[in-house]
Amino acid sequence: MLARIWTFVLRVISVSFFLWIILSTAVPQIIAKYSLSNGSENVYCPYNSITSPSPLPIRDANVYFIIGHPDDEVMFFSPTLIELNKKEHNNKVKLICFSNGDAVHESMGKVRTEELYKSGSILGLKENDIKVLDKFKDGMDEKWDTDTIQKTLEEMVGKKSKGPLVLITFDENGVSKHPNHISLYHGTKKFYQTYYCKTGRNGKFYVLKTLNFWEKYSFNILTNVELFVDHLSKLLISNVLKIKVNISFFNNKTRNQSIKIYSDLNMLSVSYAAMSYGHYSQMVWFRYGWLILSRYLTFNHLIEIN
Repeated sequence: MLARIWTFVLRVISVSFFLWIILSTAVPQIIAKYSLSNGSENVYCPYNSITSPSPLPIRDANVYFIIGHPDDEVMFFSPTLIELNKKEHNNKVKLICFSNGDAVHESMGKVRTEELYKSGSILGLKENDIKVLDKFKDGMDEKWDTDTIQKTLEEMVGKKSKGPLVLITFDENGVSKHPNHISLYHGTKKFYQTYYCKTGRNGKFYVLKTLNFWEKYSFNILTNVELFVDHLSKLLISNVLKIKVNISFFNNKTRNQSIKIYSDLNMLSVSYAAMSYGHYSQMVWFRYGWLILSRYLTFNHLIEIN
């Protein structure tokens, strides 16, 4: 009985992954080549981007990812990080990690810091674009001070950043209700409100939406549904039937407040490499389950905080 259940689960995962490759990678590439052959000037090769809205509102900006631990950049933010770092968006992407990941033992701090640099390199970041702090203690029982986070960001970002600024971190639920992640939300929000809103400087603040348990571990099943409906509405109903309706899941009533970013096979391959090779010390047995089932590796939903 257990063998049959296990076989069924493997089949579902395999079929879902195969469909995802078609919907996220093969179909967009075919559409891009077709558009290019018809003289479109809005096609950027060799990369495909599946985002809503499109084009992205985050362009020509200094983008700071505010994370809590080495490996957060892959496990939660890799679709966004890879997408925003594409040349077509003309962003300068930087990463600030508020701890060195020494929760298990203090000797791991140096190891995990080096792993973050290696992971960042795979994701397309230079070492001087990554800052790792060691004054914040990593741990599920550690709540970081909001004012200290705010002042740290003022020194590292506020006084040095020139031009449009975009801050990206966790939302108030911290993805997994991790207290370090939640602390970063409150500290980053206070920095944005006090330093940027009050001074009138040009900046935006986005948080990564926490998914519920079933969506978090849905692999790419839900993404397949969204991509299928989107392709169907664009290709069949609009182009073939010439009916001007839009049933795409990508449409949002508050387009300026919500961004959805989807990975294709190329982006997912980079994420797998960054995690499995970059953060080798973290690749215990259950991490492989995360790599297979987590939706965060193929989908990010960013909410703008006004």
